[in-house]
Amino acid sequence: MAKPIAILSSMDQEICMVEERLDNPVTLDLHGHRFVSGSLNGTHVVTSISGYGKVCAAATTAAAIYEFGVGAVVFGGVAGGLRPEVDIGDVVVADRLVQHDFDASPLFARYVVPSLGKALIEADSTLTEQLAAAAERYIATRAGREIVDVPNGMFRVTEMKLHRGLIASGDRFISNLAEAGSLLGQFPDVLAVEMEGAAVAQVCAERRVPFAVFRSISDRSDQDADVDFMSYVSSVAAPLTAGIVEEWTLALN
Repeated sequence: MAKPIAILSSMDQEICMVEERLDNPVTLDLHGHRFVSGSLNGTHVVTSISGYGKVCAAATTAAAIYEFGVGAVVFGGVAGGLRPEVDIGDVVVADRLVQHDFDASPLFARYVVPSLGKALIEADSTLTEQLAAAAERYIATRAGREIVDVPNGMFRVTEMKLHRGLIASGDRFISNLAEAGSLLGQFPDVLAVEMEGAAVAQVCAERRVPFAVFRSISDRSDQDADVDFMSYVSSVAAPLTAGIVEEWTLALN
């Protein structure tokens, strides 16, 4: 029997539509973590809400691995865009992740995770390719009819784009241009910033569990980052996350 796949997000609003589409869902509370086990298009999945930040994400990821023996971990949700070409409403699929606030120097070079001996953690290439293809299909065929309530006209669904590259994670919400500029100075090719993905990457890499991270861009990491944030999550990120996951699992079977 194939191992289940963990599908995780930091907030309920990001994953609620995924859980609504599960067949035969079973809810479990394990060590303070709520998990929902079920089937999506014939694939056994386990969902959970990690909460905000790297510690919560790492704990939930470890619990999914040890309690359910998952064969892969996928983390979805929202992020702030950093590079000019990454606009609100776009999708970013990570091929690498880094903890932008990790610094064990002078014992190790800045950003290097000692247990891995590197700063940039590569996502699983197969999962990344599959999710990128699923995102492209969703944007091309379903986004226009499923994302119908865009907060304050923040973007046009017809202009949504897919990006692949580096995502940075850290335990603070980036909401000013100075911090965003500093991150771009440290990592010139970074596409987006969020608070969980690189922690998921570290836990999975240490335990040799394939993982992938994808994000919907909710803001530009500037002084307006908190404007309509929760409206964006509910109106855009929820159907987009569910749609990409659904397209992905359809292609698996």
